[in-house]
Amino acid sequence: MPRLRSPHADLTSAAETLRASSDYRVLQRLPRPYDDLPDELPDGARRVAIVDVETTGLNPQDDKIIELAVMHVALAADGTVLGHSRPVSWREDPGEPLSPEIIRLTGLTDEDVAGQRIDERAVMAILSRCELIVGHHSNFDIQFVDKRLPQTVSLPWACSLAEIDWAGMSYPCRKLEHLLLEHGAFYDAHRAEGDVWALYQLLQSKVRTRGDDAPTAATETYFGAMLRSSDAGCVRIRAHGLPYDDRDWAKARGYTWDAMKRVWWRDVPMADYPAEKAAFSDAGHPEPTATALNAHQRYRH
Repeated sequence: MPRLRSPHADLTSAAETLRASSDYRVLQRLPRPYDDLPDELPDGARRVAIVDVETTGLNPQDDKIIELAVMHVALAADGTVLGHSRPVSWREDPGEPLSPEIIRLTGLTDEDVAGQRIDERAVMAILSRCELIVGHHSNFDIQFVDKRLPQTVSLPWACSLAEIDWAGMSYPCRKLEHLLLEHGAFYDAHRAEGDVWALYQLLQSKVRTRGDDAPTAATETYFGAMLRSSDAGCVRIRAHGLPYDDRDWAKARGYTWDAMKRVWWRDVPMADYPAEKAAFSDAGHPEPTATALNAHQRYRH
């Protein structure tokens, strides 16, 4: 009797053939979530929680969370993954109809969230075990989470979008789905649970520069790079009095315009502050103000 071939094996073989050619790039769907969380951790290890939210809009003062997802990850001191839970998510009825844009973006409908409520005890049972909350746009997520769950206001946050030097590794876009595409993977984006699992898959990967076929054996994970940044803290620089005509100079150095406070600002690693201060002096600009921030303060300041 002839040996039967698995269709999946055929696909895998075809994908490997294409990967061997520089004329093709192969994308693979992320694996399905699963549980693999250890009860005990070695010395120096830490627990982090990846968090993502879907909301009714962009304004934390007026808009509300309609879906919240959390995933518990155990990391060695260097950021290597020791284990993880399956992502868990909750929906919440905002008490008002969802806009067509939010329905299109998230795939959630009024019927999906009707009568639903986030289980605060279940969420806090996970977050209280973790030393750090991780998001991919923590400036956004933290405002909604702190408002909906005031118990979290004392918890530190890190941000994989801001605290990993994607531009320095030649990645042109920092959006999660684009970064995963650059790493050969894809998923169904814009749902909190899927985004949390996708962020985990990205961060557990070894750091590599765009275009490299593979990282070196000694390279740390993206989790490790982010934790180093978070542990070190940063300096928030505000360029008060910078002339309007020098906005291109500010943008080129990575500054963002805060329309509410009417000031250009940027976060830099502690070690980079002297060089940034010197750049202002060399350009003849007023000395900027600087505020040291830790992981508790950075995305709330």
